[in-house]
Amino acid sequence: MLEILKNFEQAATRFSPVALIVPGLILVILGLFVWLGGLGFRRLVLAPLGMLVGGLGGLALWPQYPEMAGLLALAMALAAAFVQRGFAALLLGALSLSMAFVVVARPFLAESHGTLIAAGVSGPDGPRLTNREGLDVIRATAIDLLDAGRRAAGQLAAPRWAVIAAAGAGSLTLGLLFRHLGSALSCAILGTTMIFSGLVLLLVFKGSTPVTYMEHRAGFFAVVFVAMATFGTAEQLVLCRRADRNQQARSAGSKQNKRKSKSGWRNR
Repeated sequence: MLEILKNFEQAATRFSPVALIVPGLILVILGLFVWLGGLGFRRLVLAPLGMLVGGLGGLALWPQYPEMAGLLALAMALAAAFVQRGFAALLLGALSLSMAFVVVARPFLAESHGTLIAAGVSGPDGPRLTNREGLDVIRATAIDLLDAGRRAAGQLAAPRWAVIAAAGAGSLTLGLLFRHLGSALSCAILGTTMIFSGLVLLLVFKGSTPVTYMEHRAGFFAVVFVAMATFGTAEQLVLCRRADRNQQARSAGSKQNKRKSKSGWRNR
């Protein structure tokens, strides 16, 4: 899988600057918003996240049928908007399941196979790619990553699957039992992932090789990721919960004043 990301990193240096700067900045800005304020704005955040998760899941399940991915994205957006607690728990379980799979299946993900993107990489000094060619590289990378995941999943033994399932089920249960903690944790993890992804795109635009750099310092960046997710969770639980309580107190006070006003009008 790292080889696929390295090939993408090499090909991305020939993308149009706008194709790297704009998505990179959007990911970083939205990632900061979700990382630090996702719990406080969960009504605004969860519906787009539901659409994103549903769309990606649909493409993973039915890569040849994009209309199915669109329907699943719409269904997940509606579910996220109307069943916020359940979706936040489901998102946390999915994130934990994905991270556990990457960790447990890492030896199998490292195996090198023929990939679509490798055939289209001609080196960082090649001609600049058009927007259509850039989209083809992104599509090839996504297909290669899905294929690598499927191959690794087929080689996992039952005990490894038990560990992955336990991580997903435990996080799902945590999200259902502790609504605010689960929502804050899922937003912090997702926001941190978005920030990392955006920074990778921006560094590629600057001519760096962030994927290769992170590979050689995987332990350090794993600690940074965990620290950022922990800080984001704690910050949201403290500040966003306080804002929620203040808003609820103001709402209760407003309702009480209205009742007093109506009662006073009737007694005149």
